[in-house]
Amino acid sequence: MKKSTVVSVIGLLIMFVAFVLFQTWPLVLFGTLKLTDVLTLVGGLMFIIPVYLDSVKRKSADNAPNPAVWSTLPPIGMAVVCVGILLPNSLTFFHLFSLPDVFYLVGCLMMLPIFLYPMSGLERAELEETVEEEVDETTSAPAGGKKH
Repeated sequence: MKKSTVVSVIGLLIMFVAFVLFQTWPLVLFGTLKLTDVLTLVGGLMFIIPVYLDSVKRKSADNAPNPAVWSTLPPIGMAVVCVGILLPNSLTFFHLFSLPDVFYLVGCLMMLPIFLYPMSGLERAELEETVEEEVDETTSAPAGGKKH
């Protein structure tokens, strides 16, 4: 298993602990900052940063277009989500939405290029799977050359 996968799984486990502790009792550390906020920040960053770094390596190797989009927007999105987590929920945006929720939404939208850019990457992954299956079938075919 790759080191980045292990770090991501540990991050997911930390976020799960934060989820479990969320409604138990108010664990305030400093001002409005709670233990669950800190666990969410640490776990979330441990989860997403290795995924982001793998994405950057893959896209750099493939010479994906517009590197400014897929290499700079996600870290900015991570920072925006972190700020949203640190803001108290009592703040509102035009008295319609909770301001931290707006930060979460904007930050998550900025992180979408990690997974969805470029769109041809999705087609390429499917094509690579198909080629691997065909190669496996060809190598496992009988010596006579025909498959039955």
